Amino acid sequence: MVIFSVVGTKGGIGKTTLTANLSALTADMGLRVLMVDADIQASLTKYFQLRSDPRDGLTSVILNGRVAETAITPTMWDRLDIIVCDAPRRKFAGIETTDLEQFIQGRIDAPMILRRALRSPMIEDHYDLVFVDTPGAQGPLLYTAALAAHRLISPIMPETPSAREFRVGTIELLQKLDEAQALGISPGPLTAVLNRVGHTNDARQITDEIRTSYLDMKGLVTVAETIIPASVAYNEAATAQLPVHRLKRRDRVSPFDTMHELVWEMIPSLRGVYAGGYSEDGGE
Repeated sequence: MVIFSVVGTKGGIGKTTLTANLSALTADMGLRVLMVDADIQASLTKYFQLRSDPRDGLTSVILNGRVAETAITPTMWDRLDIIVCDAPRRKFAGIETTDLEQFIQGRIDAPMILRRALRSPMIEDHYDLVFVDTPGAQGPLLYTAALAAHRLISPIMPETPSAREFRVGTIELLQKLDEAQALGISPGPLTAVLNRVGHTNDARQITDEIRTSYLDMKGLVTVAETIIPASVAYNEAATAQLPVHRLKRRDRVSPFDTMHELVWEMIPSLRGVYAGGYSEDGGE
C-alpha cells in the first residue's frame, strides 16, 4: 500500500483535480483506491458522486487518530472510496470541530495523527493506494497530511509568480517537515508536476526555467517528465463529475494519454496497464 499526498502552499494550482483524476484512473486500472479529503474547502468531497451519505469522515479520523469503517464512503466508481472532509458541518462527542487546525495544533502527537491512521492494518488490508488532498496553505493540517505519505506530489503552474512562490513555499514546507526527523519521521520525496501548460513560447520558456531551477534544490525535489497541458477537458470532466480519462473528446494532447503517462511515471510497476474498458483513444 502506497500513500500519496498532493501538496501545495497556495490554492488554485489544481491539487484537487489532480488528486481526483489520479485516484479514479488507478481505480479503473483495477487497484483498490482510497481518497482522503484533508482540505477544509472540501472540494474533493464534492468531486464525484457518492453511493450514500457519509456517516463520518475526516473529523472522526483526526479526533480518534484512527479510521473506522463509518469514516469511509464509497463513490459511484468501483474500487474507489473516500474519507470526506466533514469538518465545516460536524460536531463530534460534543466538541466543536470546525477548526481542525486549532485542534491538531494542540496535540503533542500532531505529526503522527494521519500517518498512524492511514498506515493502520484497517487501510493496508483493504487498499492498494491512498491519495490525500491537502490544504493550500501551510499549517498543522497540511503538515500531518504530508507526513502521512510515502510520496508527495505538487502541481506547479508555468507562470513566473507561481513558479517563484512554489519554489520558496516548497523549500519552507520541506524545512518544516524536516523537523519531524526528531520524532523519527522522514517526509517522502516530492515530485513537482507541471500543470496547465499552454502551447505558447512563454509557457515553454518558463517550463524550462522551472526544470533548471530545481537543480539548486539538492535533490529534495524532482520534476516529473510528464507535463499536463492546459485543456478545458479537466473542467468539463469535473462539471460532469467524471474522471477526465472517461470523457470522450479529442485534444491536441489527449488527457487519457497524459494521465496514464503520469501514473506510469509515479508508479512504474503499472506501466503498460490501461484503465479497464477504456481504449487509448478514450473511447469504450
